[in-house]
This record gives sequence, structure tokens and C-alpha cells, in this order.
Amino acid sequence: MTLSGVERLSDLNRLDGFECGKPALDHWHANFARSNQSRGFTRVLVVQDEGQVVGYYGLALSVIEPNAAPRAIRTGRPPDPIPCLLIGQLAVDRRYAGRGIGSALVRDALQRCIAGADFVGGRAVVVRAIDAEAEAYWQSWGFIPARDNPSVLLRSIDDIRAWLAQA
Repeated sequence: MTLSGVERLSDLNRLDGFECGKPALDHWHANFARSNQSRGFTRVLVVQDEGQVVGYYGLALSVIEPNAAPRAIRTGRPPDPIPCLLIGQLAVDRRYAGRGIGSALVRDALQRCIAGADFVGGRAVVVRAIDAEAEAYWQSWGFIPARDNPSVLLRSIDDIRAWLAQA
């Protein structure tokens, strides 16, 4: 086993056989990761083992309505809608679970979001959890549910930047 660092999905990466235990995430990975990336909808970042993708996440720009955002994100007279960065479709193949790949992907995603916000702006990072388990996972990373939908979670760029500086 030779795990890569986090890198952008390439045509050389194999997507077949990936199973994280969440059919919607497995389906997105197999059927949309490459096309969404090639069409500019998202960037897909992966960890691979000799070419086989064993963990991934998507990264894209997004927005959130001010009335859905927690107070910490709404302060300072933000525009409507509020510009954000989106971490989507994070998953690790179940055969590689428990090896820190998910944590490494989250940390990498947060670092890339900070870099992106420094370049293009953005008030928060948004995730859209697919179920209650995913909601709890993102809350363990300091994300706060949106005021109108507990499956949409946010964390301010400033908060992430401060957390990364301490870690």
C-alpha cells in the first residue's frame, strides 16, 4: 500500500470498486466526479493507492442566503447572497477507514478553502450533509447548522483560519 498525498483527480486515477457505505456518494464518485470536474462545476481532490482512488472530496464556489446563515457569518453587512466555498461529496473507501484519510481530506479542504477565500473572497465554508451521521461528523469539525436546514452546515473563514493557525 502506497498512499498518495491529496491531489487533483486525473484521468490516470481508477474510480471502479470504490465503496464508502453511502450509495449516493459511491454513485457520484463513479458517475459524476470526472464530468463535473471537466465541466468546471467542481474540483475533485483524491487520495489514491497505486492509482486507485481511496478517498475524495469535491470543492466548488457556492452562496448562502443571509437569513439561513448563523449570526457569526451574517455580521458586517454581507452581500446577498453571501459568497462561500463548498466542500462536497467527501468519502473514504471503507477498506481504508480508520487510517486518517478522512481527517487528512478535511484538513486539506479547509486549507484550500482559506487559500481560495484569500484569492477570490468568501465568508464561510459550506457543506451539505447527506444524512444525520454526516451532520454529526461536520459538527465535530466545528460546523454550525444553517438556521433553516440542519443538513446545510457552515463555518466562517475567520474561524477556520484561526483554528488552522493553532493546529
